Amino acid sequence: MKISTPVTECQSDSPGVVVMPPLAFKVSLLAGICLEGVWPWPFDVCSMTGHIAAGAFVAFLGFAFMMWGYGLFRKLGVGVPTNTPSSVLVRGGAYRYSRNPMYVGFIVILAGIGFAAGSVWLLLTVVPMWAYLQWFVIPREEAYLQRTFGQEYIEFCRAVRRWL
Repeated sequence: MKISTPVTECQSDSPGVVVMPPLAFKVSLLAGICLEGVWPWPFDVCSMTGHIAAGAFVAFLGFAFMMWGYGLFRKLGVGVPTNTPSSVLVRGGAYRYSRNPMYVGFIVILAGIGFAAGSVWLLLTVVPMWAYLQWFVIPREEAYLQRTFGQEYIEFCRAVRRWL
């Protein structure tokens, strides 16, 4: 199984993402908490214990998937911040199922927190977070990775979905 391919020449550019996804995650979560505090919009599909248990489980799954991708980056010595150059195209682990497991993790964690809290506002934070990643972060990263890794990245995109 092929996990990664190193770049043979030094790369000096990057995807050029300005607002890092972890900050966007924190802003989305904080916005949901603030909206819930000002205009509560609860939902109740089961007991509070059920909400918390199910939401925590969903958030844990998102965190585990995100950390699977993150751990592989760290193991291979690949920079995680999206404003740094990439020297390796990671293709193993969670990257066999998604080209963006860390972003999938962020989305799933937000959904889990929203369900655990029983808050429509917190659940809705998934939408702006997804939109930011889908329209502003991932296109920059994909263009950068195609410039950097060429045909190998194109083949990777054909073999692995963007999300899941």
